[in-house]
Amino acid sequence: MAGLLCLLLFGIIEMGLLFQDQALLGASAREAARSAAVGHTTSEAQSTAVSAGAGLAIVPGNVVLEKSIDGGQFWAALGDAPPNNNAAVGDLVRATVIYVHPLVTGYVFSGTCKNLTAKMVMRRE
Repeated sequence: MAGLLCLLLFGIIEMGLLFQDQALLGASAREAARSAAVGHTTSEAQSTAVSAGAGLAIVPGNVVLEKSIDGGQFWAALGDAPPNNNAAVGDLVRATVIYVHPLVTGYVFSGTCKNLTAKMVMRRE
């Protein structure tokens, strides 16, 4: 009975940590998309995502910035062509942030990590 209670307790703790990291990841994606939407370079938008994900070890290489000129059907990599990035005013800009969450209860449950992803789309201003 005590083992089942401990398993339930650790499962609740793990889910809480996953929800917290997913919320921080969503905020990080939102800030990266906003930075790209106002015309910052991709490296500036990636560093904005890293700093917005306070407490998460987000790597700039795990922040993918894309643009779409056809309303979101096809996406292409966002570049750094002048003026600041190659998305024109009115284009959609998408930021995808990927984070590998280390499981605290990895020895109890299967696996040692869980991949979390957050996406945010904004219109280029």
